[in-house]
Amino acid sequence: MKYILSIFLCLFFLQCENLTGGNIEQTKYAVLSTLFNENQRMLLLLKGTYASDNPLQFTEYSSGSGALYVDTEGDGADPTMDIAGVPAANDLPIYIDIGEVRISSKYQEGFNGPDGITDTQATQKFWDYIAPTRQVYCTFPPYSIQNTSCHDTGLLRIQDFFNGNGVIYPSSDPTGISYNADFSNFGGTTACGDCPVQYYYAGVYFRSFVTGWAREQGGLKIDTRFDNFEVTGSNLLFRNNYRPGTNDAEKETLTPLMFPLFHSIAGGQREMEIRGGYDPYILEMRMNIKENLMVHSYTTPFGFTQTMVGFSDWRFEDSGSSDMGGNLLLRPRIIYPETASSLAITGGTKSTTHYYAIYRSDEIDFEGQLPLAASPVQDGTTNIKYIHEGEYTLQCRGDLDRVDGYPETLVRDTTFMVESFPFRQTVTVELACP
Repeated sequence: MKYILSIFLCLFFLQCENLTGGNIEQTKYAVLSTLFNENQRMLLLLKGTYASDNPLQFTEYSSGSGALYVDTEGDGADPTMDIAGVPAANDLPIYIDIGEVRISSKYQEGFNGPDGITDTQATQKFWDYIAPTRQVYCTFPPYSIQNTSCHDTGLLRIQDFFNGNGVIYPSSDPTGISYNADFSNFGGTTACGDCPVQYYYAGVYFRSFVTGWAREQGGLKIDTRFDNFEVTGSNLLFRNNYRPGTNDAEKETLTPLMFPLFHSIAGGQREMEIRGGYDPYILEMRMNIKENLMVHSYTTPFGFTQTMVGFSDWRFEDSGSSDMGGNLLLRPRIIYPETASSLAITGGTKSTTHYYAIYRSDEIDFEGQLPLAASPVQDGTTNIKYIHEGEYTLQCRGDLDRVDGYPETLVRDTTFMVESFPFRQTVTVELACP
């Protein structure tokens, strides 16, 4: 009994004693952490933010007013909106249902998306099913007094999804998975013990994404289904699966953009290689959701105007189209926290419309890709963590051309180096911003 009590206390207080054979051996790792590291070296984090570090609060929307961004309305733009009772960004309920997360090491020349995967067999060969467990998150108390999926997995965890920490998604280390070696249709390699594995593609499968306010025919829209319950609001999946202007014939051949939200490694990006060995790593999946919520309107198939909260059309202008997709991006990266350095950026003046954005210097697309890491500009020093060795471009970017939450304008930039040694150094770079 005394021995069992000792184990319980050890686990409860996470004090680092390994009880074996009646002898106590001191170790620097907590018992639960040791068990975790022995069984899985990967931690999968999902972030719903453009910024990897220090994301803005919802109360800082629209230059600090806290109001949601509103799309242009009128001739050639969105139909006249009904914004009666539109909530502040901080008061908007958000309900998110994610089916799973996948990555793939099976490179294919000229492959731009999952449209080329046309059958179940090809799907099985292409994807690594690292996180097949459904997760449901919501920002406000659940939509029913009954037990819901949000009660089970996401009533509190969505705070980490939006605050920069990242929400932990149940997952399995892909380097510990036994793969089918027949990748003849896609090329690529298998995971093998100490071999490094390069991954090229990532996908987050959204089952539903509801923003909890919408109006139609002079009243609130209250009949949207989420998690088998009726809620107030609009399901963004139906509006964001295709880009504006996509016709019905094209939709027959295209994979919906939210199932999955897909990323293909672009030129110069090198943050998706998993090293061989046993050192733990983080797989971070980041999406520009929090900063880019915007009120839109469109004409429904029944001829009604619906006003709802979607994503900013910073990249593909919707102009009242029922299709508003293509503006949500995904950026995955592998992080080794034991060796990664930190960045201290000086010369900034705090701003809700300007960001420091970091890219590899040889990346070829600074406009259509999320930065590797980013932060709103802080007074004095802006800190960004988890930067590995290499040469980088640091940009000051502003939300200037059209204030909608996305910093589309390059103001100025500079380059800097992170050396391979020493580990966990702090690199100081100066760049005035704004």
